[in-house]
Parts: sequence; C-alpha cells; structure tokens
Amino acid sequence: MRITGLTLYQAELRYAGKAYAFSQGRRYTSFLTSVLAVETGEGITGYGEVCPCGPAYAPAYAEGVLPALQILAPAALGRDPRETTAMLRALDRALNGHNFAKTALDLACWDILGKASGQPVYRLLGGKLVDEIPLHRVVPLGDTPEETLANVDALRERGFRHFQVKLGHGVEADVATLRTLAASRRLGEVFVGDANAAWRRDEALRVSAALRDLDCILEQPCRAFDACRAVRRAGYHPVKLDESLECLADFRRALAEEAMDACAIKLSKFGGITASRVLRDLCADAGVAMTVEDAWGGGIATAAIAHLAASTPPEALLNATDLHNYNANQIALGGPEAKDGAMTVSDRPGLGAEPDFAALGAPVWETKA
Repeated sequence: MRITGLTLYQAELRYAGKAYAFSQGRRYTSFLTSVLAVETGEGITGYGEVCPCGPAYAPAYAEGVLPALQILAPAALGRDPRETTAMLRALDRALNGHNFAKTALDLACWDILGKASGQPVYRLLGGKLVDEIPLHRVVPLGDTPEETLANVDALRERGFRHFQVKLGHGVEADVATLRTLAASRRLGEVFVGDANAAWRRDEALRVSAALRDLDCILEQPCRAFDACRAVRRAGYHPVKLDESLECLADFRRALAEEAMDACAIKLSKFGGITASRVLRDLCADAGVAMTVEDAWGGGIATAAIAHLAASTPPEALLNATDLHNYNANQIALGGPEAKDGAMTVSDRPGLGAEPDFAALGAPVWETKA
C-alpha cells in the first residue's frame, strides 16, 4: 500500500459560546481547522484533522498548515501509511518541528491502518480499557466570579463533573473565583484552575497559599518549567503541566524532577497519535494522571482523542475533552458521542469519523504522486 495523493480542506469552526477567553487578553470566536485526506492506491482514504487554538496559544498557527504540508508531501507520497512510526520519522527528517502540521498526516495514517485491518484504532493501540471516557469542560475566563459560577452551573446541568476554569485576572480575582466555585462544589467534582502560564512564581504561590484549604489542581501556573516546579514543591496543591511540555525530554525531566502530578497530552503538540502514545505510556507507568486532548478541532480530531483515551489505563486517565461539541457547526460525520459528562469511542474501522464535504467545501490544495 502506498500514498498516492493528499487533499487539504479548511473551514472555520465557530465557538458555541460568547467568546473563548483565557489569560493575557486572548479571546477567540472561531478557529480555522484543516482536514487532510490521504489517498492510497488501494482505494482506502484516511482523514486527519488539526486545529491550532489561535496563533497566540502555542507555537502553531492554522495558516502554517498548508505551507508545512507542501514541504512534507514529498516525504509522504509513495510511503506505506500503515507504518506510522516510519512515516513520522520520515516527516521529521523532511521538516524540523511543526508537529501540528504532521498531526494531520499521522491521524490520517492511523485511520488508514484501521480501515485496512478492519479494526478501530483503539484496538490497534492495545484495546479498550475505558468504556466511558470522563470529560472535562473548559470554563472560559469570566468577567466576575459570579459569571464563571453561572457557566459552571450550566455545565452541571449537562452532566459535567470536571471543570477546567480559566484564570488570569490577577491574584485576588483568581482567588475569589476559585473560592466562589468551591463554595458550590458537589461530591465527585474536580476543579482545575488553569492560569495558562499567566502568574509569576510569587503570584502562583500566593494563590496556592490563599486556597490551601480547597481541593483543586493548579494547571500551568507559570510560563517557565522551573517556576512551575517551584510551585509544585512549595505550594499546597497538585500541579498539572501543559504549555511547558513540548517533547519527550520535557516529560522525562518533569518526572525525574517531580515537577508534576498531572499533565495534558495534546496530540497536535507532538505530531499525533504515534508520538503521543509513547508519552501516555510513560506517564501511566509513572502514576501521573493525564488529560488526553488537543488544542481545538472538530469530529475527526475528537475521534483521535477518544481512541487514545479509551486505550489508556483508567487509573491514569484524569479526563479527555469532546472538542467537536465546543463548536456551533460541525465539519465531520460520526464524531464521538458524548452524554452526561462522558464520551464513548466508535467501533467502526479506523477513527470512525468522516469529513462532511458539504460543510468543508472545495479543497484548498491537492497533490498527487
């Protein structure tokens, strides 16, 4: 089996809320997603998706997907897409970094592997270990604690029990927000205060000290790894790392230096499923809880999340996210089903989600072998 063609589609995903807001004034109402079709000589086509969360969140931007794929295409055309590790190595030789663009290819290759073998991707990753994947829901940065609480209450009514609360208004305001939410906390609920690296070290420690009596997790309190490590050692709360984890070496360092109690594994940061499963297995072995997710996306990106999460040991899985349900519009058919704060994975061969070409429109680029 060989790759014979690549076709790229792009579309705007409109955020279902008022605005997706997080620290340092970053606010978005829509995101540009890229869906890649990878064709083979045997007539099997796989689909991958990548959608950076705006240009100011991570070293990734939606407009960079196309030029990166144009560089990667010669390394992918003519290769066997079922050999996912060999493919990723070839892509790394062709282009240094730009894992977000490689993710679209990697997910499509896993989709092909599943379709060619007649198996869902989770089975190729070792089997389903989690039947109902717990979901967290991001609570955007509200203007007041009361606005944030109203958002949490609305999510509770929909069955969510894990809340990732965006912070970044300042120490006093962030403390007030978390205290307001804690006063309403129900049995079994998990609160993660996510500063998105907005605090200085002293600010993060002040927040933790002021909330020492509350059961919550602090996510990426500071920009620098060393500062987050200091907060984890001197603070009063578990620390979850996200932005400061960019590669396998970062994970090894964080584990060796006991800098994290939990982490976020965003597939597009590492190049897709092939690399992310290594990080997943490393953290599971170390007893570090994981959120399996991505920056943004529609039904295909969410399907990839669901397959990796479903094949994760349940004791190591903190939660995942149903990205496609953050959007007011859909660009895929057959995305994972979510209900009452949990998500299930498809048993269809491959990822189980297919593009809705009527929603995507005409391709923006294509190339053939």
